[in-house]
Amino acid sequence: MSQGTTRDKVSGDALFILKSLKENVRLGRSNKLADVKTALENSVSLEFDSYFFFLRKFHYIAMDREAQLKLTDQGDRVVGGDYLDKFTGEVGEFFADQLSADGESETPDSTMMMPPSPPVASDLNLEEPRAMPPPPPRGGSRKQHADDFASPSHHATAPEPQPPRSFAPAPLPLTAAVAAPQALQLNQPVSSGGGKGQDLDLRYQKFDPIGSGPLGTVYKGKHNALGLDVCVKELKDIFGYFSFLQRGEVIKRLKKELCAQAQVRHPGVVQVLDQNTDVARPYFVMELCKGSLRERLDASGGKGIPVAQAIRYFLQLAYGLRASHQQGLTHHNIKPENVLFDAFGNAKLADFGLSRVIEVDQTKGMPQVFVGTGGMGYMSPELISRAKEVGASSDVYGLGILLYEMLTGQLPGRRSPLPSEVNADCPQKLDAIFDKMTQDRKDARYPDFEATLDAFYGAFSGKEYLIKGDLVLSSEVQAS
Repeated sequence: MSQGTTRDKVSGDALFILKSLKENVRLGRSNKLADVKTALENSVSLEFDSYFFFLRKFHYIAMDREAQLKLTDQGDRVVGGDYLDKFTGEVGEFFADQLSADGESETPDSTMMMPPSPPVASDLNLEEPRAMPPPPPRGGSRKQHADDFASPSHHATAPEPQPPRSFAPAPLPLTAAVAAPQALQLNQPVSSGGGKGQDLDLRYQKFDPIGSGPLGTVYKGKHNALGLDVCVKELKDIFGYFSFLQRGEVIKRLKKELCAQAQVRHPGVVQVLDQNTDVARPYFVMELCKGSLRERLDASGGKGIPVAQAIRYFLQLAYGLRASHQQGLTHHNIKPENVLFDAFGNAKLADFGLSRVIEVDQTKGMPQVFVGTGGMGYMSPELISRAKEVGASSDVYGLGILLYEMLTGQLPGRRSPLPSEVNADCPQKLDAIFDKMTQDRKDARYPDFEATLDAFYGAFSGKEYLIKGDLVLSSEVQAS
């Protein structure tokens, strides 16, 4: 935080955000939280999330179920010039421990409440997120795809990755400062000379971002003591979907899911190595992977990937999911973005359970939020309808949809042809397996991956893919 962060400066920032939201409405631009944060976070003095929490706590803004922000009547009046003394006083109350010593201004004049030369809202490039194209129709009427249950408006789009910004925590009391471990000093700026990254703590450095999603950003990192290259996923956006008072519940869920995935040691599951949720931007550390299935599917130009590769990836993921289910861990967010590859080109599933971190819980006031558009086409009907009984067969459904996309380059719709009818290289034996994996009714699907693998090896009894239990892994280093 800069030495000159005064109450008037922060008040001006908060008012600037309100005026930008109103201008976006006038111009028909997106007011989704992720879009607004991406556009404005470099134009304000403090962390954008702090302003969001303030404006929501004091009822200047509201957020609907699609994460769209809007001004309340009170917020609209402040933009119009009313209640500025009250507004400035509430800023001083909320940000008291973050303001510099001269943060109390003598006069809360409205001319002092705007940051010096801020960009006007009309200059901000807030574009509407691109809609996910509907899947092609599928043959027959026996099956209704999950997309038919979903409303495309229930999505929050992922922000574009931003350069990491410095974060300096407020000074701790002397007794707390002595007891606080150095590992909790997040995002301290370090020298950029010699290719050195930014220290997360004494153990890890993070470098350039290599991917982003609705809840956070993935960076290439390094374990300092071992010199080991790792991935660091910083969940800085996860709290934007909840009010400030729900942070504790989100952290509790996050720890539970990360610890559960860390217990699964299998070649088909991305290994979680460490986590730190006791910081302003919680993060976890994973083994370093090289690219995602989404990138490979996009590079195919809509034609899918070679059949031999698709079947190998399918088996690797099926065995990984079987192992996780045996330890009581389901995924429930299977999609190409969550399928990553190790240095040898083997498929591994990441981000187990993160959808549960942000799912609805009416008893704790947790809102209904569908994060991202990418996962809806792979969700089983019971996941979309938020049914109480959701288990292993929902992951069977998701992997079945993914298998079809790998083989054909398309998502199956209600009247789509079977895989072998789209791709002549696809064995017809896979048609029945795909069909049973993706039935709408749970009792018509394979109940788990034990049954799925039994059916696969029953169909390919000639040992084309060895026998059940023999997982084929590549050992050739893939080109970068």
